[in-house]
Amino acid sequence: SGERLLALPPGRWNECKLCDWLSEFIGKGSELDVPIQELPRMYKEIGAPPGITDVVMVTDAKCRIPTDLKERFLTWKGSAKARVIALVIDNPPGDLVHVSDEVHSVRSLDPTSDAIGRVLSL
Repeated sequence: SGERLLALPPGRWNECKLCDWLSEFIGKGSELDVPIQELPRMYKEIGAPPGITDVVMVTDAKCRIPTDLKERFLTWKGSAKARVIALVIDNPPGDLVHVSDEVHSVRSLDPTSDAIGRVLSL
């Protein structure tokens, strides 16, 4: 389906190298609603601790999230106490505003920009 998962431990990491890693799959993303559908499974698979794990989605947000999927995701998000942050590249955020705690619309993955710097410093 095209998704790539990277679990980052608490602490600091090289933001420029992370942006390079993220940039490798721009234009080769997943199906329209796969991240919203699959995030609960992925979260469980990596053993993310409830209540202290941030989920960062990097996307072009070219999707619609059906109501039933949105409701399932929000239920999961509440039970996992996950904070969801969306970095939307060069598009309006669309339906992600309904499932994300924060949405940052950015022109590119520039680690020196305020939004990218804030998200990468979590």
